[in-house]
Amino acid sequence: MKRFNKAFTLTELLVALGVVAILCSVLLPVIFNMMPNQNTIMAKRAYYTVQSAISDLINDEACYPDKTSASVASEKRIGFDDEAGSPNCLDWTDTATGTATEKFVKLFGKKLNVESATENSVFTTGDSIQWIFSDSSWSHTGEGGSIKLTVDVNGEGGPNCAPENKYTGKFSANGSDCSTRENGFDRFQMTIYGNGRVTIDDTWAQNAVKVDRNITGNGISNATDK
Repeated sequence: MKRFNKAFTLTELLVALGVVAILCSVLLPVIFNMMPNQNTIMAKRAYYTVQSAISDLINDEACYPDKTSASVASEKRIGFDDEAGSPNCLDWTDTATGTATEKFVKLFGKKLNVESATENSVFTTGDSIQWIFSDSSWSHTGEGGSIKLTVDVNGEGGPNCAPENKYTGKFSANGSDCSTRENGFDRFQMTIYGNGRVTIDDTWAQNAVKVDRNITGNGISNATDK
């Protein structure tokens, strides 16, 4: 008996290709939207890195001993407003000319394994995040004053933009590319207070670090944050 091998007809093949094309058009956007947004992930990572470093520093009795109840008012210190060094604070022994900002930035850089961290200088950590401190205004009253920390979550990668053109120096906004942008930011600023409290100044980063934050690109991640 003769055997006949049945094959797809041209019409059947075209129908099959059409079905595949329809499935791709429906599924690909869903797949891409489920992919994590890298800037959102890195913003969350940067924030928790800062929280960890600040917690370690403010509780470091060798470098920041508790002087909140000093008997002499002029010797009272809240925390990071303390510029004094001590023999037990191995990374900061300057007792004469050092400032509270120099001390804080150096000790913070040590926590991030950066040796050359200095005020108003940009330094980069191993995860390519760039950091810069500015606008320090320490005080021995209230919350101990504060310092600004600006973070670029992807370093030299674009778009190098923050929601507001409020940064100076290396982290200043890049002209119209940033002034017209409404989402997809990669820079944000934090305020670190002398008593160890940390706040985030930019809305998109505030949303990014929420514990229950959806980090995918489904319309509520950094890709569409304003």
